[in-house]
Amino acid sequence: MRNKTKSTRPLAVILLLAITLGTLLPTLGKVSFWDSDEARYAECARNAIEHGHWIIPYYNGHPRIVKPPLMVWLVALSSMVINGGQVTEFSARLPSLLAGVGTVLITYLLAYSLLSSEVLAFLSAFILATTYLFYKQARFSITDMVLTFFFTLALYWFYQFYRGGRGLYVLGMYGALAMATMDKGPAVGFVLPVLIIILFIWMQGDVRKIKGLIHPVGILIYIALVLPWPLLVGKAYLVKFLWRSNVRRFANNPAWRTPFWFYLWNFPVHFTPWAAFLPLTAATVRKVRGRMGPISFPLIWFAVVFVLFSLSDTKRSSYILPLYPAAALITAWSIGKGIEMKEELVGPWRASLGLFALVIMGYVVALVLAFSRHVPLYTPTATASLGLALIIGGFIAFIAKLKNFQEGTLLACAGALVLTIGYTGFYQPLFDQYYRSPKPYCADIKKTVGSLPLYHYGSIRAHDLFYIGKGRIPSLPDAKEPKGPYFVMTRGKKLKSLRRERPYLKIIKRYPFRDIVIVLLRSPKEKHSGKGGAHPIERKEDGEETFYYHTHLQSA
Repeated sequence: MRNKTKSTRPLAVILLLAITLGTLLPTLGKVSFWDSDEARYAECARNAIEHGHWIIPYYNGHPRIVKPPLMVWLVALSSMVINGGQVTEFSARLPSLLAGVGTVLITYLLAYSLLSSEVLAFLSAFILATTYLFYKQARFSITDMVLTFFFTLALYWFYQFYRGGRGLYVLGMYGALAMATMDKGPAVGFVLPVLIIILFIWMQGDVRKIKGLIHPVGILIYIALVLPWPLLVGKAYLVKFLWRSNVRRFANNPAWRTPFWFYLWNFPVHFTPWAAFLPLTAATVRKVRGRMGPISFPLIWFAVVFVLFSLSDTKRSSYILPLYPAAALITAWSIGKGIEMKEELVGPWRASLGLFALVIMGYVVALVLAFSRHVPLYTPTATASLGLALIIGGFIAFIAKLKNFQEGTLLACAGALVLTIGYTGFYQPLFDQYYRSPKPYCADIKKTVGSLPLYHYGSIRAHDLFYIGKGRIPSLPDAKEPKGPYFVMTRGKKLKSLRRERPYLKIIKRYPFRDIVIVLLRSPKEKHSGKGGAHPIERKEDGEETFYYHTHLQSA
């Protein structure tokens, strides 16, 4: 049995690497920055490389201390190693992708330690790799995937120590906690995983283990990695980061308040398609209540993260990403128990497989509805992937009816893999090309403005700042009246108030983008003084252009 384990584990790792890299890597640099935070980290990294802002990240001419600098460093390092210092979508996202691959492999190792089954360990890692929020965040240049990697690594090292490992595992745990802290801060990077560890030890009735975790060398490692940055930043670390970005956002954030039940619907949606196995998981937990064994660790892990973030005033889907490895472990365990207790759990099994088929087909319908507004449905790759997903969904429903649950699980894995490839390989690039990419209008603004000053009115998105490449685009209301000619960009809804304040600005171009319009205006060559009545906005001025950056929009 041991020989078989030794021969299959390397093969399992190679296969997991092939699956994760094969689904995440091919189109990584072909999709524009969609999330504003992506472009913020990319812009901060570019400032670090070009202007030396390594200690305190700079964004649009101002220091940005709402997050520790680890993600900025990783993006900058990635860009310097593979791109000669030029920050691109690929180099900015590579740290998240590598963290995603690493999290899949750590989940595999942890699942093997917990479940003592090569098959269930592989299934745990596979479930994680083919879960919607996970592969989506692994392709975003934001902090959450890097946090999840170090969070999972810290809990893995702890569990190895708990099983009877040496103190070296504790040192690894402290190192991982330090890196998680430098990525997201002490509340999520240190307090949260430590709370999981303490609660697990207490519930296991083995409180003496806590003494072994208080390791002087481990504590020194944590302090040495974490403390220098706050000391260099000074008072701003306490005020801007700890107080405003952590305490206030958790306890009282009226600008972003969400109900406590937000994750009750958000998690199942983003744990697609494996959330379909929730009926089987619930039934399995109920059946083996009191005999949970090692699976109690990921259950506590899941519960602590879910409950604490539900209590937070500020919620986003990605905030609970660190519980997804635990969710994958629990799901794989329930599938294993379900096959073992097939006759007792036949009802939940059929319900879960039937729901899985519905989820796959619902996913396809949702893509069709999203595509139909912006992307030609006759695109061959889109048609093929959608059709294949529908066929697999139908097969799973048929298998559930026949009660062939092992075959149903294999088909579920195939369906999840198709959805993953469909999203990363086809959906994202196509949707970016036809609807979500800001690069074309930013390139036109960059060309039109040239070396003249550019200001923004209202607000500016981070991807505008990154792709236009000015380094800084000041706010017009906050700036003095420029002496020479200049340009202003704003959104259509802000145009009326801008023209009221500066009626002499001439509209140059309008850029239809997603569901809004970006407007570029230019000051006249002669200098204006004073403020007068605004020109009528409704009429089109001489020389004004509407910039269509996708050919299909022209016919629309």
